[in-house]
Amino acid sequence: MSTLLPYSFTNQENIFHFTTDNGIYYNIEFSDASYYFVNFPSYLSVYEFNIKVIQIGEPIAPPQDKKVELTIVSILETFFTTHTNSILYICDNTDQRHHARNRKFDSWFKNSNNTNLEKHDNHFFIESIEIFSSLILHVSNPYKQELINLFMNQPNELGKD
Repeated sequence: MSTLLPYSFTNQENIFHFTTDNGIYYNIEFSDASYYFVNFPSYLSVYEFNIKVIQIGEPIAPPQDKKVELTIVSILETFFTTHTNSILYICDNTDQRHHARNRKFDSWFKNSNNTNLEKHDNHFFIESIEIFSSLILHVSNPYKQELINLFMNQPNELGKD
């Protein structure tokens, strides 16, 4: 029985790229997310995590591909070789598929079994818009508790309860 391996990927300035066996191109982008917080300290780093699927030709729903999950988990592990990095993941709700995205992301994280990372979830509403978000950080992050507190109080910082 062969072991399933992730796709090979490249990294250019916190944008990771890979192409699946089905010819679907993925960009995994990490960009500054400090603007989500009020008075975010400059010595902390938090990144927004976005998965962009790019298809050439007629768009189709990407087929189930376990190697995509393995690759994204591998990219996350690579990103966290810098222990002070943290990720803010907000499920896009523009197409009302945020529940499915949240379930899939939770599943990916649980399946990774990475004991060096921890995930904290927050669920709130802003002007009747449902928001699912997660903070992922390395267990050795020296600012871990401060980041968790900022994240869990995020709705209050945005002026919402």
